[in-house]
Amino acid sequence: MQFLKGLERKLRQWRNNLSPVFYRGDERFCPCCEGAYSKFLSAGTKDRARDDAVCPFCRSRERDRLLMLLFKQRFSDLFENGKHVLHFAPEPCITNFLSSLSGVTHDTTDLVRNDVSFKADIQSLDVADASYGGVICAHVLQDVPDEAKATREVLRVLQPGGWALFSVPIRGAVTRECDQPMSVRAAWDKRPDEFIRVYGLDFAGRLQSCGFEVEVIEAKSCLSTSDALVKHGLANQIFTNVLFFCKKPDQG
Repeated sequence: MQFLKGLERKLRQWRNNLSPVFYRGDERFCPCCEGAYSKFLSAGTKDRARDDAVCPFCRSRERDRLLMLLFKQRFSDLFENGKHVLHFAPEPCITNFLSSLSGVTHDTTDLVRNDVSFKADIQSLDVADASYGGVICAHVLQDVPDEAKATREVLRVLQPGGWALFSVPIRGAVTRECDQPMSVRAAWDKRPDEFIRVYGLDFAGRLQSCGFEVEVIEAKSCLSTSDALVKHGLANQIFTNVLFFCKKPDQG
């Protein structure tokens, strides 16, 4: 089995190395790997299927590219003075960027993965108060049973004045809980096919109720033209491209 895993990694690496050849062009640009391609790949299935989603080289998705654009636009506010950052369910392309920054320390965590700094349940973190200056939590909360408990934990481990970046798959205006059997909810770490909840734009208010100051950042806030949205693969509105930039109030 270990041999097969090693072979799979090699095949994936070969595929990635050949992608700039197979997808040569300048119709699409990925800010994560800074590569230009003829197209992005599709992702998802059934009603969650979408085109123009995945970079053929670094495998970044829409949320990763939007996050990277925000990092670059607000670099001085986020990283210039150094930060200790906690990253949930770390995406490789974002991890590579953070690891390259001088003066920034970067801890990764996940409930089930082994390739992280430490394993943890976001609902109950064995982390001291005010340990981190920044937190990244992208497409995690839709699988977490107690969202409020999880976001309060993020608030707790942030330093006063610290920031947290959340993203969730947005569908519509109002968040709704999915009708799932309790056995599925109890086994949420097994990554069920369906989300525990489907989020709406009211997620900003849910974060505010936990004590965050919240700014909603859409893709069009980072890219000024419709052509730029298309070029970065951020024009697809099936899953609205939105980041929730949160600050912990500075308590002096």
